[in-house]
Amino acid sequence: MSDYQNNSFYPEVTASKLQICFFSPQQQLADSVAQFINRDRYELNYWGESEELENFVINNYEKIDCLVLQVDPSLEPIIAQLWNSEILLPAIIVEGESSIEASVNQTAKYPQPALDRERQTIYHQAELRLYPPQLAEINSYLNLAITKFISLAPGSRPHQHFSQVQSSLVAQQRRLTDKLKERLGYLGVYYKRNRNAFFRNLASEDQQKLQLKLTQGYQQILLNYFDEDIEINRLIDELVDQAFFADISTSQILEIHMELIDDFSNQLKIEGRKDDILLDYRLPLIDVISHLCEMYRRSIPGEDLSLELLFTVE
Repeated sequence: MSDYQNNSFYPEVTASKLQICFFSPQQQLADSVAQFINRDRYELNYWGESEELENFVINNYEKIDCLVLQVDPSLEPIIAQLWNSEILLPAIIVEGESSIEASVNQTAKYPQPALDRERQTIYHQAELRLYPPQLAEINSYLNLAITKFISLAPGSRPHQHFSQVQSSLVAQQRRLTDKLKERLGYLGVYYKRNRNAFFRNLASEDQQKLQLKLTQGYQQILLNYFDEDIEINRLIDELVDQAFFADISTSQILEIHMELIDDFSNQLKIEGRKDDILLDYRLPLIDVISHLCEMYRRSIPGEDLSLELLFTVE
């Protein structure tokens, strides 16, 4: 038994790692997945027998963060049993082939999983399809599979029998989100972001409203930064949270800062006062930008996110 075939599963689990339950009857495919997966972030647990996998998932689904399942005749009854047990989990469906080694070495182009809309759903609509030549990108696919699952709307009917497990889906999404936040700190927050709420994706009117809200929030920071009676850290945290979930860049924060400083400078000139004091307001700018940069640094997954940029999380 290799080091990733750990059927006891959790005795020595590192709390900060996400638990990946991987099923494949082909040892060669299992070896390939084990080769590419990031062991610093994921705990890979391999199952080669469908009955063992089914029993384990049903009894331990709350501990599993993502399923990686190879297409195989024995997979259909597993999926049926998961639905009967009202268990929905993030999932990657791996297309199997007669010769994995030949598939990995070939250069033929495969359809991107999230864009392959006509392919029949196996488990639920948030599942991803992964082909052997794409195994080297499995870490990015794991990130995306979890993101899509958490973003799966209860009304999107991910399966023909969805009404039976709607409440279970919401509960499992909440449990996974809380688990991510607990295990990975800010990284868990990353998965809660909604792309539709990003500044660049908003309608013009909504962009103006958000811009005004950020400007007003930043203005409060500037006006109260040197007031010891004001909870300035709370104001900074609120602004940074708004900016983070709207995917606001540090350059946009800088633009807001410069516009407000120009307004302050003009007001001082009208009052006949020098604007030297405004140099001190570089400190709140540095404070806010450093907080925002740290949140992005600690939250965005370390793997290449280029794959995720190809898809829109619904």
